[in-house]
Amino acid sequence: MEDYLNFLHKIGNIKRYKKNNILFYEDEQAENFFILLKGKVRVYKSINDKEMTLHRFLPTSFIAEMPAFKRLKYPANAEFEEESEILEINFEKFYNLCLENTKFNFLLIASLFEKIKILEKKLLQNSLGLKERVISYILENEQKLDIMTQKQISLDLNVRVESLSRILKEFKNKNLLTTNKGKITILDKEKLIKNFSELS
Repeated sequence: MEDYLNFLHKIGNIKRYKKNNILFYEDEQAENFFILLKGKVRVYKSINDKEMTLHRFLPTSFIAEMPAFKRLKYPANAEFEEESEILEINFEKFYNLCLENTKFNFLLIASLFEKIKILEKKLLQNSLGLKERVISYILENEQKLDIMTQKQISLDLNVRVESLSRILKEFKNKNLLTTNKGKITILDKEKLIKNFSELS
């Protein structure tokens, strides 16, 4: 990946953003795509005055290569959740680079396959009931629970904080987990997995 990035630096521009800055808005024409070098980006849609989180990107990730490749408009908004560094690349320049070096075609294809996996995961998540979604999320993000707020989790799951709190209270009563200052700690992982299996 480092070798590819060195090439891409030659045709791209490094830009730095602060927390809450917007990378792009939904329905803007996608002429560029981006590589997140540092920081965190949240991609979301606004539906009926509510924000639906689609995905969070961490370094090193391609962002918006699909709409740029198909010359579409950006399908969602992208916001920085912390100070970040982006490599902005004009797709026409990247296209010419692909013609010169076919290895970049495989890089693009690999990134597009990753986006398909993200979409499949989102579709699966949306097919689950709320309790299943909460358990699945907690288990999947077990190593990061100590730095995640319940507000962030509710945004990721696209549920109200009150609904999440109600589910967590139920799990606490079953001694499956506990909370301290809004942070979640798993108490009994095996029972949590068993509960997920029974709900599925």
